Amino acid sequence: MVTMDDVKGLLQQLFSRAAEQVPEIKSWDKVYQFSVSGLGDFYIEIKNGSMKVVEGRHPSPIATLSASQEVFEKIMSGQLDAMKAFLGGQLKITGNVLDTVNLKRLIDAGLGKSSGL
Repeated sequence: MVTMDDVKGLLQQLFSRAAEQVPEIKSWDKVYQFSVSGLGDFYIEIKNGSMKVVEGRHPSPIATLSASQEVFEKIMSGQLDAMKAFLGGQLKITGNVLDTVNLKRLIDAGLGKSSGL
């Protein structure tokens, strides 16, 4: 079972790798909220060329992504494509759904995959 510390470490690794592949990430000012059953609520804030992962709820995220811990782990490890999870109802997104394509680009680049977009 993955802990919140594991999630923070993984997301930081993905961000570091992605920033090399997709330089515009360094100029983003975005907040994505996550609600993961089994892990709880947390958000990632990408600003000023860095990213931080914070437990709890952000007052005004771009989008909120909700999934089971199993689906979240599969997306973050590259075993499940986020778009397929969304279209299949395994990943729920509220807010600016279109902007979550940027988050997918970050994850894909961090995993060493082309986003295909």
